[in-house]
Amino acid sequence: MRWLFFTAFFMMAAAGFVTAQISQGGQPMKVPPLKSRGIPIQVMPEFNHIELQQKTLESLQTEPALKPFRFAVGFDVAISPEKDGLWTSNLNGYDVWQVKIRSEGAFSISLVFQEFHLPPGARLFIFNEIENHFLGAFTQANNKNFRKLAIAPVAGDEVVVQYEIPAGRDHRNDFIIKEVFHDYIGILKTSERRPMGKTAGSCNIDINCSEGDEWQNEKDAVIRIITTKKVTNRTYREICSGTLINNTAEDQKPYIITAAHCIEKNEFAEESVFTFNYESPYCAPLDGDPANTISGSELKAISDSLDFALVELSLVPPPEFRPYYAGWDKRTVYPDSTVSIHHPQGDIKKIAYDSDSPVYSDFANGYTPNGFLKVLRWEAGVTENGSSGGPLFSPGKNLIGTLTGGSATCSNPVNDYFSRFDMAWEFRADSTRQLKYWLDPLNAGKETLNGKRFYTDENLCLAYTHLEEFDEHQNVILRNQGQFAGYWGGSNSEGITEFSER
Repeated sequence: MRWLFFTAFFMMAAAGFVTAQISQGGQPMKVPPLKSRGIPIQVMPEFNHIELQQKTLESLQTEPALKPFRFAVGFDVAISPEKDGLWTSNLNGYDVWQVKIRSEGAFSISLVFQEFHLPPGARLFIFNEIENHFLGAFTQANNKNFRKLAIAPVAGDEVVVQYEIPAGRDHRNDFIIKEVFHDYIGILKTSERRPMGKTAGSCNIDINCSEGDEWQNEKDAVIRIITTKKVTNRTYREICSGTLINNTAEDQKPYIITAAHCIEKNEFAEESVFTFNYESPYCAPLDGDPANTISGSELKAISDSLDFALVELSLVPPPEFRPYYAGWDKRTVYPDSTVSIHHPQGDIKKIAYDSDSPVYSDFANGYTPNGFLKVLRWEAGVTENGSSGGPLFSPGKNLIGTLTGGSATCSNPVNDYFSRFDMAWEFRADSTRQLKYWLDPLNAGKETLNGKRFYTDENLCLAYTHLEEFDEHQNVILRNQGQFAGYWGGSNSEGITEFSER
């Protein structure tokens, strides 16, 4: 038996798509120890961790219909380089601003910036040195017309925000940190994670198991979404699933279709984070790397009663994200079987399949009558919280619905409901409440459209691994001068991204 000490190899194409990524890489400057002491700390209000976990668990038990996955609570703040933190002047030609943000007991912290507009030469990092988790550099390439930037979670209960600008420039109004999110679940933990219980249920099937062999294109269309939810006077972060979808112009317009209860308005679309390729490299519960992210989108169409939302990403996914634009089928016919690919519990990508036809069905009061496809019973796999918005595919591998919710669990995998794509197409005449206007810009009148992978030949990036089903495996820690620096074959802070074999 072979022991393989890596998680995955990637065949990466060299291409100039740096600006399309959420961050540009690199490391924050080292501020001399004497000057780094006393960095002001912004401390978030305390709250009852256990009570919030329990309330979340109770809501899952008492409101099982919808299937987003809630994992963080937000605090409204207004932290800026103008009035907070500490400036260090002329450090190797840069003025450096730092502030620490602490939320006691958080498993991770994520931030949302507003009025975000960085000048040329500026770099922004968010990191936790103890956890060896760094995000950035964020640069002017991350500027958006809606002037926001949402970042993915950083491990630990304290982060440093470090802003570096060429010395002598007055750019103290380049952003405001508007929201701090405290992860009370443990969304990043790969061991002892999810203190409320386990990750995706044991009946779920990794997408790279044999059941997913015929769905290797479609899996690259399915993404994990971190989005915002407001309930009374509190703001939360939730996880849903979504699908990158093709249109008749086939122009790589990066539309994502998901559930309306996942992205309820444009403000939340702007603050969402979209993760590609979060999956195990093969058929085993190895944690994936959630680094392939794009921040922000614009809401194009939404229907509460049909529970669908269509957004356009702020950037076109680059080749290394392996984007596949899923096809669709708007015919009103029953397929004889269906497949769903999704992120249950916000976990690595899974697949479920039903060998029977779905049926037209109502969902609940307030939703369009007969507006849903009901999967009566999954043959294998299941959906869970975090699967909301995930696609339902026909045997022709075209999208025919998006998950709203249901009661299916590993112990009783019955009755899941998917919003009907054919009804969402043009059930409403208003372009902001239908799909046709956006997905058929040529007015071609097509009833079906195949999926497409636009990057080909030298620009095509695909995942590759030598791991086999019966190999034993482990993540091997990489150290620098005795300090944890990540993993060989996975995420690390040493800049190691490629490997060779003998």
